[in-house]
Amino acid sequence: MVRQKKMSRQGHILTVIIVILSIIAYAFPQLSDLLMYDRQSIISGELWRLLTAPLVHFSASHLFWDVAVFGLAGFAINASGFRSFWLVCIFAAIIPSLIFILTLPELQRFGGLSGLATGAVAYFCLCTAFKTQKNRFLWMLILLLIGTKIIIEATLGTPIFVQTGKVPFRVLPSVHIIGFLGAWAIFLWSRKLLARQV
Repeated sequence: MVRQKKMSRQGHILTVIIVILSIIAYAFPQLSDLLMYDRQSIISGELWRLLTAPLVHFSASHLFWDVAVFGLAGFAINASGFRSFWLVCIFAAIIPSLIFILTLPELQRFGGLSGLATGAVAYFCLCTAFKTQKNRFLWMLILLLIGTKIIIEATLGTPIFVQTGKVPFRVLPSVHIIGFLGAWAIFLWSRKLLARQV
């Protein structure tokens, strides 16, 4: 019980740190420039950008939606005592950058917390749906709606909720897909690990 409370507290701290760093990065454009995925800078040795790109946002609307969804999902995950949330965050933060640097030379810059937000919501829905029978249909429906949103944005090439603001940007559905799949992978791995311990 004490260990679970400690892990929940650590999860809350992780969520708060990511939210605060995102807000600070948006408030200070020079900091955003140092954190965003910038292909040429990464190739030149600035490898931290592979991990910090999610902290960068291109409009107030972009920041608001990403921080709101990620923050709420993160707090819900930690309040429910679901483990391994930090793995979902690491997966959704670094895997897209690694894929892009290896396979998309035309993509020069990107940022945004939406991959982590997608992963967090999916992880919460999965953990909740399989923890209890109550409202399982609702959680699975939300997962289906996440998939539908990704498909719509990929088809339209524009975000559904986010306003682009002064700096035009396009949606990278692959980031959302990776966050979604990462949540599934960590969820299945966690269940397998728990089954071995029983």
